[in-house]
Amino acid sequence: MFKLVTMTLGVLLLSACATVSQYNVSESEIEKSLYTLLEQQMPNLTQGLVETQIDKLDLRIGPDNRDIVQLDLSGETAINALIARFPAKLDLVVEGRPVYDRQQNAIFLRDLNLLQSKVDAFGYKGDMTAASTGMMQVLRSILENQPVYRLNDTKYAWISKAPVAMSIAPGRFVFSPRFGD
Repeated sequence: MFKLVTMTLGVLLLSACATVSQYNVSESEIEKSLYTLLEQQMPNLTQGLVETQIDKLDLRIGPDNRDIVQLDLSGETAINALIARFPAKLDLVVEGRPVYDRQQNAIFLRDLNLLQSKVDAFGYKGDMTAASTGMMQVLRSILENQPVYRLNDTKYAWISKAPVAMSIAPGRFVFSPRFGD
């Protein structure tokens, strides 16, 4: 009887430790951090005659059980001439591979690909991949060099002290200890 009670308590303790040692980051947390990053960085990269801003951002982690992040972005690019301003509304669907950088304790988006591009400018509405090239260059320069999210190691102290593995589940990133590193 004592063995059974001891084994049961041991199993409960191990399962409790496994639950405590996971850190989940939701789509909404990443989306909020990413929107703030783009809002801060866009003006630095689009100065002069061309102005770009992001109005709307929707992020999906692991759509269709794939290990990617998909972004739906809506915004405006405008050419400011001396006499007039020529705006173009852009709607982009972009996907990228999330990468956890242990040294910086942060998530980056790499290998960005443009999946869909819609433009509304000067009476034209339709697909316009060529017009989105500039926006993609701006996004790549920001997202491949700036983290979209930093892990909060004050909340989970073990993250900064142990090797961590990131896995992707629909709607969230899951961080857990990686044993053997």
